[in-house]
Amino acid sequence: MAPCIDALRCPSYAVGCQADPFTGSLYDSCCVSATGLFVFAQNFTNGLSYGPNPWTRNQVVSEIGARFTLHGLWADNCDGTFNGTKWIEPGHTKNMSLPDYDLYGCDKERSFENAGEVIAADSTKSWLADWMKVNWRAGDGDDSWFWSHEWSKHGTCTSSFNPECYGPGFKKHDDFFDFMEVSIEVYKTVDILSAFKAASIVPSDTNKYNLTEFNAAHKAAFGVEGGMQCVKRNGTQYLSEVWTYMNEVPGHNFKVIAPIKGAYQSCKADSLIVFPLTGFKTAL
Repeated sequence: MAPCIDALRCPSYAVGCQADPFTGSLYDSCCVSATGLFVFAQNFTNGLSYGPNPWTRNQVVSEIGARFTLHGLWADNCDGTFNGTKWIEPGHTKNMSLPDYDLYGCDKERSFENAGEVIAADSTKSWLADWMKVNWRAGDGDDSWFWSHEWSKHGTCTSSFNPECYGPGFKKHDDFFDFMEVSIEVYKTVDILSAFKAASIVPSDTNKYNLTEFNAAHKAAFGVEGGMQCVKRNGTQYLSEVWTYMNEVPGHNFKVIAPIKGAYQSCKADSLIVFPLTGFKTAL
């Protein structure tokens, strides 16, 4: 992890998106990220497979099963806006038949397309690769692209991981590894499946739940509602992802907060939601 910066620059009470009550100034961007607001997203790949333009692969969906896997820790501006994807190649045109690796969020020089190779090259990180291959999966099976995307688009926009925050001991990819490991620690503390199970919401191909039930379960477990995301097939909603809103606090820690006003939630309250036990069988 990045070394702690001094207490004057990073008081223990610092919270992203808030000003220092004693100075009225925003906190140092190495203490808590300048963006401040974070969305922690977890995929439910069984649900994703029911999307109107299915892209998931049956083998991957079967391997993951009826559980949530890590999607990413996304740095948003405090008003909920965020940096869009940029292309490294000027005038880039997306090729819909091939994966587009050359994208980034905030720092082209720290972005890369080969996260799997970067991890494999560090003998001290074999545990990371093993964990991610189980719990941080791409629904189409291209895990390395997915990890590269999460770092290049979102990690490079999280200022507390910037190289200057590390001091003279910084080594190439320290920021990448720390960001991925912090994302994993957040995942371990936000156990959506257990939260739903505690509220008697369990994966089923026949039972249906309403949006209020999902949000109540999230609130019972974490103190606030989340953001429930759905895809739709043949008029039926399928839960595909859950977003948990957070603020950064010192030490690369994150605390759960209530969704901001107008926060995006694609699941609709006017129809019931399937939390599918099995995925949709695509042609892939």
